[in-house]
Amino acid sequence: MKNTYKGTYDQNGEYTGFYVEGIHENIPQPNIELTEEEWQQALSKNYKVINGTHTHFPFIQSQEELLENIRATRNTLLTESDWTQVEDSPLSEEKKSAWKNYRQELRDLTDIDDLTSIVWPIQPV
Repeated sequence: MKNTYKGTYDQNGEYTGFYVEGIHENIPQPNIELTEEEWQQALSKNYKVINGTHTHFPFIQSQEELLENIRATRNTLLTESDWTQVEDSPLSEEKKSAWKNYRQELRDLTDIDDLTSIVWPIQPV
């Protein structure tokens, strides 16, 4: 099964959320469909939605700003997946374990030397 990725954005074209159809319900509007590569790019904060299109928006960030943006996105993704780890989650133990590993990969993101080449983990399905 191929995932369909969606990105929501505000009036300035800034991405405000990232979703996967089939995992997330009621995806807010406006949103655009993204390829997996575009979804990864959008998480880097170097992209915007301009005229309804995923567009590279280059700008220079300090390491502190870059780390702050990475942490903010990571924390959002962790918060959105908290439900997978609660005791009464409807997931099987195998799925819970996959989500646990995904969440650990998110936490490990900031332990790399080159923050400009982050590869975001993909949510389990």
